[in-house]
Amino acid sequence: MPNENKPAQVHSVAKAMELIEALLSRRAPMTLQELSAAVGYPKSTVHGLLSTLRDYGMVAQNPDGRYALGVRLFECGCAVSDGWDVSKVARPYLEQLAARTNGSAFLSLIEGSYVISVDQCTGGAGVQVVPEVGSRLPLHATSQGKLMMAHLSLSEARKRLLDAGLQPYTPHTITDVNSLLDGMQWVRERGYAVEDGEYKIGLRSVSAPVRDSMGAVRYAVGVVGLFRRVQSEEFETAIEETVRAADALSAALGWRG
Repeated sequence: MPNENKPAQVHSVAKAMELIEALLSRRAPMTLQELSAAVGYPKSTVHGLLSTLRDYGMVAQNPDGRYALGVRLFECGCAVSDGWDVSKVARPYLEQLAARTNGSAFLSLIEGSYVISVDQCTGGAGVQVVPEVGSRLPLHATSQGKLMMAHLSLSEARKRLLDAGLQPYTPHTITDVNSLLDGMQWVRERGYAVEDGEYKIGLRSVSAPVRDSMGAVRYAVGVVGLFRRVQSEEFETAIEETVRAADALSAALGWRG
């Protein structure tokens, strides 16, 4: 049943956004036929939309005829990132967290049914694994996703999980909504969330909340790495350092709790 309170979409704009999303998901140039198949619209409709997007610099057409994301989108992304002062404030805390844990530190926020990587920093030697800035990661299979969900209402967390779907990324991924929601109390009580090989085999991460001046949880700070076990001494150190970094960043953002 349609949501009567939801504003009506402008179909042409929605279709154009679907094309941009298709190019973003592929992260490579696409032909007109590939884009038409990806969004399910006739090639004539897609061609018209692409022509308009190209005029505004949102899409570029390569010499071979394939379409790619345009430089105007890069400019828009830079304008958005310039407004994210939290990235500049968080940078020294991420660097310190990465250095102290020999892992990869990250700063994330929740958007819809995903968590978005806002910034990242690697430290130590050996293999470094870190979410690419701007990448969308699942709520149910990452520590930052679980952390952010734990500070939503139960109904909102359930809705976002169901909207995203519960893809089993590894044999350890929790795909039962009720089990995930039951674990939210554990996260709130301890002040951090853990991911144990649920998104990528062999990877483990921990995230802690970053609060704004009013005490609302706006971001998650965390570290991910090839830790041996979540019960290991090195992972316990990662937990302690992550909570410390999140508390320090929260204080830098004005939280006095």
